[in-house]
Amino acid sequence: MSAAQSSTRPLELGLMFTHRCPIECRHCGILSGPKNLLGMEDALAERCIDEAAALDPRPATIVFTGGEPMMYPDRLERLLDRCNRLGLSTRVVTSGFWGRNRRTGRRLLHRMHLAGLDSLNFSADKYHLEFLEPSVLRTAIDIAWEVGFPVIVNMVSNEPGDPIEQFSELYGIDRDRIRLFRENEFLEAVSNGCAPDELMTKLHLSVGRLVGLGRAAQYPQEFFLSRLEEFGVEGCHEVVNRPVIYPDGSLQACCCAGGKLATFRVGNVKEQPLAALFAAMRNRTHFRFINKFGPRALFEAMSEMEPERLDRSKPHASICDVCVAATCGIEPERADRLLDQWGLKQLLAAPTG
Repeated sequence: MSAAQSSTRPLELGLMFTHRCPIECRHCGILSGPKNLLGMEDALAERCIDEAAALDPRPATIVFTGGEPMMYPDRLERLLDRCNRLGLSTRVVTSGFWGRNRRTGRRLLHRMHLAGLDSLNFSADKYHLEFLEPSVLRTAIDIAWEVGFPVIVNMVSNEPGDPIEQFSELYGIDRDRIRLFRENEFLEAVSNGCAPDELMTKLHLSVGRLVGLGRAAQYPQEFFLSRLEEFGVEGCHEVVNRPVIYPDGSLQACCCAGGKLATFRVGNVKEQPLAALFAAMRNRTHFRFINKFGPRALFEAMSEMEPERLDRSKPHASICDVCVAATCGIEPERADRLLDQWGLKQLLAAPTG
């Protein structure tokens, strides 16, 4: 397999700014909550931002995630300003808890906007509703529109049916104000700097299934299970193109692995420059395979190479769970070696002439 990057998708670098969060959702893959005080030191965050700005290609966006980054407005404001001065676009992932008080929330979001924040990603679903009333998110969305942000909401849904109808009923928002998130269209409009009214006045809903990691693993009855054959065969461009740096400096090739899986861990920014880690990440057979062929093909290839380790009949909660299961429990070098051997096997079996 070629060592070249297999996707033209814009690169985003996530900074897991904090694991602390005012709420403790049952589906949280990284165990965030009020008592989880793990966070990234300011000096490390600043160095990561500086090194990201020097990458070639450089990230299109720095994403501050958690936990809840908005719990630390002063620190976040300084880091957003640093990104802005370096010409890096920014996004913050938030529950919108600051919508509890309209006046305070408006002041907070204006501060972030002036510091250079470009976009917001709300997280909202039935799990968040166990801690935050629907009116909190509605107020936060109103403030975001008032300040001039397009509104994107990530929702976990484990039920069949129309996700727009589900979200509308959960949060009491007219379904006519909601549309499914079309990422390519959104990114093109933002990059052109001339977002149409449809982009700025609609709630853009991005829907995914529960990933069985962290606290979510404690509630298997919540999983919407599907057989392997029910998942599509297509490349996944989250890996490598959306890596995340965790508070301890660990660089993970994908946010969906929860920061806990050895096969997705590239290295540590405290030990190696970010440029060296990115080069190593792009050279991993495991990640290039996922980009090109996708999680289902990964599972099928790995089960062919190690049939005693993987059970093809076992259902999975999500496409991310398929990806995790394929290489869980083995060392990164072994994952790469097995996939290289699988690729050689396919090459030798191909007809000639």
